[in-house]
Amino acid sequence: MTKHELDAIHAMLASPHVSEPTRRALQARLETRYERQFLSEAEFARLQAAAVRLVPHDPAELDLSGPIDHRLSTGQSGDGWRYAELPPDGEAYRALLAALPDGFATQDGETQDAALSAVQESHARIFEDLLSELTEHFMAHPLTQYRFGYAGFADVPSWPEVGPNELEPREETYGPR
Repeated sequence: MTKHELDAIHAMLASPHVSEPTRRALQARLETRYERQFLSEAEFARLQAAAVRLVPHDPAELDLSGPIDHRLSTGQSGDGWRYAELPPDGEAYRALLAALPDGFATQDGETQDAALSAVQESHARIFEDLLSELTEHFMAHPLTQYRFGYAGFADVPSWPEVGPNELEPREETYGPR
């Protein structure tokens, strides 16, 4: 993340267009870094490598694996629903990660993609849950939103320009140009 990106994100979050609860939530997503707690080092390395292949990103900028490990360590439920036949999330994710080959984290992209395709077939519902959770963390992160030019989180009322192809000044200036 460049200094320009970080400055622009902080400026929008500090603006009067963002409510305090939303500001706190997005600031936490921007700043929080998690230490591995639930998964073993090998499992976490597999999760990080799988995350990069499934949702391309730089883990140094955007931590998608840490929030998952943190959620599993605290016993929090995921998005509020799950398939009844699946074991608890921690067990399910460990089974999926164990199905990836040894050395997965250091394999080339093509080999990783083939392994992920095989796991998607053998652990379809767990794979679906993992992909959904990774995508949710990616899309909810302020850096992703900035890079897409998305300012919809500016939730304080007064959006007078709501027609097709109409942008508010805050939308015109937010995001990379």
